[in-house]
Amino acid sequence: MTGPPSVSPHVDVLLGAYVLGALAPAEEARVAGHLAHCGTCRITYLDMADAQALLATLSEDDLLDLLGGPGGSGRPGGGTTP
Repeated sequence: MTGPPSVSPHVDVLLGAYVLGALAPAEEARVAGHLAHCGTCRITYLDMADAQALLATLSEDDLLDLLGGPGGSGRPGGGTTP
């Protein structure tokens, strides 16, 4: 039998919501506390935060182009509507 872990379990499943500010206060505190001691999760968090900041600079048209949505360059015909 093993004892309780000496550090909190990884919080990677909560990091996306943490970046977006969508966690309940108790979960937010848990993630913040974990990030203070876990370099692995902290690196993942920083990568997610950077990605979120970059996405926030894109317009709807930019996103559609990247994702190939209606009018996006990912459509056959170079993004033009027939």
